[in-house]
Amino acid sequence: MLFEAIVVATPLLSIITSLFLEKRLYSKVSTIFTGVAFLLSLYVLLFTNKETSFIFLRFDGLGTLLASYILLVSLVIHKYSENYMKDEQGLKRYFILLDLMTWNLLTLVLSNHLLVLFASWHLMGVILYFLLTFNNRRGQAVEWGRLALFTHRLADVPLLIAVLLLYKQYGTFEISKLAQMVTTEPSDTLWITTLLIILSGILKSAQIPFHVWLVYSMEGPTPVSALMHAGIVNAGAIIASKFSFLFAYDLYGLSLSFLVGIITAVLGSTLMLMQNDVKKALGYSTVGQMGYMMMEVGVGAFALAVYHMMAHGIFKATLFLSSGGVIHEARKDPNIPRDEVYDALIKKEGTYKDMPTVFYGAITLLVPLLLVLITHYIFEPDFFKYQAPLILLFFGWITSAQVLLNLFKVGREKPLLTALLGIVSLFVLLSVYVLMSHLLRGFVFPYEGLQEKVYERAFSNPVLFILGIAISLILVLVGWILIYFANREEPLKVHLSLYAHLSRELYFPDLYKLIGEGFMKLARLLSFTSLSAVSAYGVFYAGETSENFPLEALILAFFIPLFPISLITSYLIRRFWIYSYPLIALLGVISLEFIKIPNYEFLYYLASFTLLFHSLRAVVSQSFKEGISELYPALLSLIWLSKEEIHFVFLLLPSALLYLLGIYTKRILHTDSFYYAGGFIEKMPIYSLLLVIVSLQACLTPLMPSFYPFFDALLKANVLQITLLITGWFMLGVAIALSVWRPLHGFPREDINYTDLLRR
Repeated sequence: MLFEAIVVATPLLSIITSLFLEKRLYSKVSTIFTGVAFLLSLYVLLFTNKETSFIFLRFDGLGTLLASYILLVSLVIHKYSENYMKDEQGLKRYFILLDLMTWNLLTLVLSNHLLVLFASWHLMGVILYFLLTFNNRRGQAVEWGRLALFTHRLADVPLLIAVLLLYKQYGTFEISKLAQMVTTEPSDTLWITTLLIILSGILKSAQIPFHVWLVYSMEGPTPVSALMHAGIVNAGAIIASKFSFLFAYDLYGLSLSFLVGIITAVLGSTLMLMQNDVKKALGYSTVGQMGYMMMEVGVGAFALAVYHMMAHGIFKATLFLSSGGVIHEARKDPNIPRDEVYDALIKKEGTYKDMPTVFYGAITLLVPLLLVLITHYIFEPDFFKYQAPLILLFFGWITSAQVLLNLFKVGREKPLLTALLGIVSLFVLLSVYVLMSHLLRGFVFPYEGLQEKVYERAFSNPVLFILGIAISLILVLVGWILIYFANREEPLKVHLSLYAHLSRELYFPDLYKLIGEGFMKLARLLSFTSLSAVSAYGVFYAGETSENFPLEALILAFFIPLFPISLITSYLIRRFWIYSYPLIALLGVISLEFIKIPNYEFLYYLASFTLLFHSLRAVVSQSFKEGISELYPALLSLIWLSKEEIHFVFLLLPSALLYLLGIYTKRILHTDSFYYAGGFIEKMPIYSLLLVIVSLQACLTPLMPSFYPFFDALLKANVLQITLLITGWFMLGVAIALSVWRPLHGFPREDINYTDLLRR
């Protein structure tokens, strides 16, 4: 128990030491702490056979294995960063964030509580945002960091619904207890939960079309890219493995994982070939590999996905850390490298000697097939009993054949030696791959027989199975046809068109830009009170008359805002914010003492819509007064659903603290605008830390006090209300990042005397 507690607490202890140490010394101490934690986790993994629990954490086989992997990657990145980041101004902030991310990932893989798991899943995106925007003076870093944050928050939505469904069905947050209850009393609706978990993993693991954040988030430090590609993007395999006991009752989730994974693997690998930027090429390489990982999840081979995740993570982290040196050397060379893909597809450059097609064709097709069958028969003979893993065998065969084909092209002068080396290498590679999958099975699946049940559920729908086979065959045949015609003197006309579309990355970045612009136009449109009032009339009177509407609700709605009366409250706070906000909050406390919240169904719909409506308006807030005027009605509307008076304090606290920070900002800057000055995180670190904590409260971050009224409201809501509430929750996070966090980044102004809190 002692060693397990030290492993989890070490990153937090490292953060505490930052308060007393100089930045260079702290970077070394942080590395030492991480190394100690890794050694202890390795000891627990190798020499401790019993499972132990610690608060809301559980050290089982899978959790301890993944914890050791995370600490190993973190240790390498810590050590590399000591020298790579030594001249950066925010060195201490960087290592604090690195320690915080390490601790959060440990909590994710070891959590035994649904809400703790969800909190770690959510905070992964928040901490990643601040790591990616470490170079806060770069506009591109901030812009793409926001995209990463929004994508991760979108990935939180399916998991939040899954947690809600599991708690409603079984009444417990404890994952180990949940596994026992699901095994003894499975529900008919568990397939919805597994589908949501897979969808959350797809979003977090950069599957197409949600991959843009990963490829373009390269403005952060190179070690951050290594951490992102080695650990964070592997979230899909982690979350599927944590809930492996649910997939024995899956219907569509595994099939979705496979179909999305195969498309991502092919397109990601293809787009990688089009890049002339080394970090961007590595980014698309990771997208392709994550596609393969989700394919393995899709056929039920969770243990194989975990091994793939760890092997690829260590390999890709090494590549990213080495890319810094490559980029440094490339800057010394003024010559622009040639585009080999363009030369191959369009200019048709390159000479090839004739190859004995029949001989090489037989070797490249038959030998890999034999190797794949032999290795699986030796190490995992039961593999052939289930239809879904056969797709994985097919891809193993095709991939091996392609490897041999490429080897023959490189070593055509010594074909026999090349064939021998290729066959031996493939046999070793496939043997290790299959053996590790067999060994890790005991870590991933909590009880005997679960692997077989998951195999049976994978592609249990024959239509989806046939669709998966068809897509696999079509993609392979198209690829081989293009390879064949690429070596002919007369190229296919499709080559130029294909190159044009691929060079634009299939227009995914352009599509994201259009969606962002449309979203901002909608938010600005709703920010006009007159237009909002017109829409309010239709919503407020839809199916209801003023005669049936409770009078006490009308009075209470001024202080505990309810749409559309919330527009009046919002206007008063915006117009006279310094005086009106505390008065309205005080009247809200008093009104709750004398007026009981009516039990009226239509009010619940209005309350859900109030959160969504004002969260959307908060996106275009340009000052503290505008932000508070939207946050107050958005958050306080949850009282109508939860009906708990203590929740009023939890929901009032974020806007009250933001109000105090706004007063302080106005005093030192003579304005409360978010756009007037930037660089707060650099010039006012204590103020910035407090602003971030308050903002996390405001956007209902899991485990924060404000989150509990929100979750309580979800438990009491129906499907439509849940949809409105969760959409509003997502919009709150977007609003905070686009408005309240704007002053944290950018260049500090020379004509302003930045005065941090607690400093004079």
